[in-house]
Amino acid sequence: MSAPVTTDPVITSDAPTPKSGVDTGIRFVISFVVAIAIGIFMLLWDGGYIPHTNIPGWMGSYIFTPLIAVVLGYGSNCLIQALSCGQVQWLFQLQRILVVPFPFAITWGLLHMFPNLRWPIEGLAQQTNEVFRRGLSSGFYAFWIALYTQSIMNGGSQACPK
Repeated sequence: MSAPVTTDPVITSDAPTPKSGVDTGIRFVISFVVAIAIGIFMLLWDGGYIPHTNIPGWMGSYIFTPLIAVVLGYGSNCLIQALSCGQVQWLFQLQRILVVPFPFAITWGLLHMFPNLRWPIEGLAQQTNEVFRRGLSSGFYAFWIALYTQSIMNGGSQACPK
């Protein structure tokens, strides 16, 4: 007695092709959430709401913020690739996300060399204390750097491996 023969279903050209990538709205929301988190952290750090008496203030800008951006960015990029492709290239996403600290370092360096760049934001809250104004401007710049870098990373992270 022989085993029954099974046939695979025939795929015709009328079958819809699977959609690749994640909707732009989803990528934007993920970028926006990451940017809000990083902006709030810098507002709280430079605004004096996170006590850091034993830690130098510059570590928030140059160490903690880029580190938070890398961790949140890596997670969101892996999420987007998993949603887009059904699989994640962990090492590839890690290599891509390691460029994120550079825009932060460049911006904080420029703000350190040219503190007048903070004035357009600090000028909005002139009746508050100086520490809060600094936190407000730091949060503003951190938000926009994070939104820019994360949106670029999210767009590229939906590329599926061949």
